[in-house]
Amino acid sequence: MRGKWKVLLVLVSLLAITAMIASCAAPTPSPTPTATSPTPTPTSPPPEVNALTVYHWWTSGGEKAAIDALVKVFATKYPDVAIMQTPVTGGAGFTMMGIIKTLVLAGDAPDAFQMHAGYEGKPYFDAGLLDPIDDLWKEEGLEAVIPEVVRHMCQFDGHYYSVPVNIHRVNVVWYNKSLLDKNGIDPTTLTTWDAFFAACDKLKAAGVQYPIQMGEAWTAAHAFEQIVASMGIDFYQDWINGKITAADDPKLTQALEIFKKYLSYVNPDHAALTWDDATKRIITGEGAFNIMGDWANGEFYVAKMTYGEDYGTFAVPGTEGMYGLCIDVFQHPKGVKHPTNSLRWLKVVASKEGQDAFNPIKGSIAARTDADISKYGPYQQSAIADFKVAKYMFPSVVHGSGAPESFKVKLSDIISGFTTDLDVNKAAQALTSYTKEISGEYTIQWSIK
Repeated sequence: MRGKWKVLLVLVSLLAITAMIASCAAPTPSPTPTATSPTPTPTSPPPEVNALTVYHWWTSGGEKAAIDALVKVFATKYPDVAIMQTPVTGGAGFTMMGIIKTLVLAGDAPDAFQMHAGYEGKPYFDAGLLDPIDDLWKEEGLEAVIPEVVRHMCQFDGHYYSVPVNIHRVNVVWYNKSLLDKNGIDPTTLTTWDAFFAACDKLKAAGVQYPIQMGEAWTAAHAFEQIVASMGIDFYQDWINGKITAADDPKLTQALEIFKKYLSYVNPDHAALTWDDATKRIITGEGAFNIMGDWANGEFYVAKMTYGEDYGTFAVPGTEGMYGLCIDVFQHPKGVKHPTNSLRWLKVVASKEGQDAFNPIKGSIAARTDADISKYGPYQQSAIADFKVAKYMFPSVVHGSGAPESFKVKLSDIISGFTTDLDVNKAAQALTSYTKEISGEYTIQWSIK
């Protein structure tokens, strides 16, 4: 992080120096026009270029297919617009957000950039770098078709600053059906961690060396977050509100102990894999289980696998009836070069047509309640049904919504270290100490019970 801030300081300094040089080099102002000298004709601002720049981190096979489908909807509506996609490799936006901060602070914000609803947009809002879009929400009638919990995650101080394109579920276990069938494992019985680990033992005994496949640091933090949720909605709510500050908290210790056992079934090369690499190992049958958000469904989709026949899902043990939320949004940054197309993009993102083109491929469900369900595959239809009856919905920390950004980054670092040293006390101390250190940053108080 220090390196990134150094880059920002250098950039800001250069901009300041450039402004000073320009000021010093400016010609001496002409005298005030007299009656005999002609009045200068005011110059009009240059016309807005008909273009659109979009930054996102959707680079895997399924993700790329999904964003291309959404861009196609925009291009069909506005065929004369030059669309410039800028995909940035790095799952969950950990890489891209550093780039975006640099651009925004330099006054060169792209017309649209992907972000997660909730805390992730707070630094931009606090710095006055986003324009409110209440009028767009009203014009498009979005309040009538966007669920209340999602609406609230798109607001700051009671005003809308983003538009959701989807709703991802994060507390999902993906499994290779043939592997489970071959070993007589019924996934509907894996509702507790004891039952889940017993299934892993059975697979290991049958020759599946690493039943659980996992990827890089943020995917480890993602798995741990779901274990935290499995400790109960009361504990999770306290966690995202910055109230778990005792290192010896029994539920925090239990969550870390469960994760420690979980890691004993995980592929040792996980740090070298992207999230989709880990998912592909479930597709090929190298592993049986993978905890990942339902963007993973896009990888099964492009691999031409059939839900219920080749692969399946169940809620992370202990989270039955819960729906973990990862919501991708776009917003209208201040001072963009192409404001007309920036707003057009938001309208397409929010539209039924746009969401029904994007989400069936992406693996997510539409943020709109009036989606054409017939366009969605069997996994998503089951997710839509679960969303409608979910007892609790919880915002993801790892995916930018549930807690301050600094905690999200620190969590990834701490859990990455834990995957190596497996020191429960050290991790508990680090997590709770940092929570106390940044107590003032917990400006959103969630009520999710």
